[in-house]
Amino acid sequence: MSASVLVKLLLLEEARRIDMLRRRRKRFKIRSLRQLSTDKDYIRIYRLNFELIKDLEHDLAQYLPPEPSRSDGVDNRTKPSASRAIRAVVNALAHPGFVKKHIRLPHNVNERSYVKERFFKKFHIPDILGCIDSFFVTMVRPKEDDEQFNCGEGYHSRKLTIITDSDLNILYVDVKHGGATQANFIFENSTIRTHLEKLTNEGETLYLLGDSKYTQRPYVMTPYSNPKTDAQKHYNKLHNTAKNTAEKTYKVLKARFKSLLVHRVFHYDPDMVAKIATACCVLHNICNRSGLPVPSLEEDLRKREIGVLNKLKQNRSNDLDEECRFRDELVDRLWCER
Repeated sequence: MSASVLVKLLLLEEARRIDMLRRRRKRFKIRSLRQLSTDKDYIRIYRLNFELIKDLEHDLAQYLPPEPSRSDGVDNRTKPSASRAIRAVVNALAHPGFVKKHIRLPHNVNERSYVKERFFKKFHIPDILGCIDSFFVTMVRPKEDDEQFNCGEGYHSRKLTIITDSDLNILYVDVKHGGATQANFIFENSTIRTHLEKLTNEGETLYLLGDSKYTQRPYVMTPYSNPKTDAQKHYNKLHNTAKNTAEKTYKVLKARFKSLLVHRVFHYDPDMVAKIATACCVLHNICNRSGLPVPSLEEDLRKREIGVLNKLKQNRSNDLDEECRFRDELVDRLWCER
């Protein structure tokens, strides 16, 4: 092959490369154009409106790794790069410093009084600080320690424990434990239990509302498993209505972030699943406090969710006589003030 032919071939190859690069840049520009024109579009796709997305981008900047620079102008939207981006954003959303800004219990007496008043106005039960419940966040079977994540019926999960206020805001989240861990064990070994016990011992009256999974405590009010008096039945009715706040919050959370539906199993390791669940709780609070509408959950998804949950349902009751004395006092008070 002569030198002139070789040069022509090299020039032709270079021209082809430049042409391909230009086409890629053009496609990148087209894809980068803002396709969503209204807040309704943004909420439908991203669950946040445009302003909240910009605010979030600003607030997360300090928790995100520096963006790698590219000099060739080629769009790098490959599957591995998308996976890295997802992990980076989830890590930022689940960073303890960022989580504390959006998920926290009332810090002082005035803040706690405000939360209690909101509960009382809605549900007519005094001194309620929040409602506690736990839920499954399903995932593929982990490579190690799979027993602690086995929640039955072939499912593996993290156990997500939340405390919510009357306005469906999440005040506390714990997703450190596997799905096989009992809800009451998680609470009894948590820092929040120690905190509530300390406040109670200092003379403050406050309660969490929990279902029969939890042990009756001076600061945890559970329903009667077999109410005998009218006063106990009245208490159970009020308790059930108010306590459903936690379940309603989780339903809203799943409607916003359908990846949390139990039949939609996460294909990540347990640590990443915990971070994703925490990130969803943070984003839920941002949406909820901004008054954004809740997306509807399609009927087929709702039915499938109910079917799986019925398989996983666990029902336990705990009535310890000494601890139940505090509940009896609240029952009498509610009955007299009805």
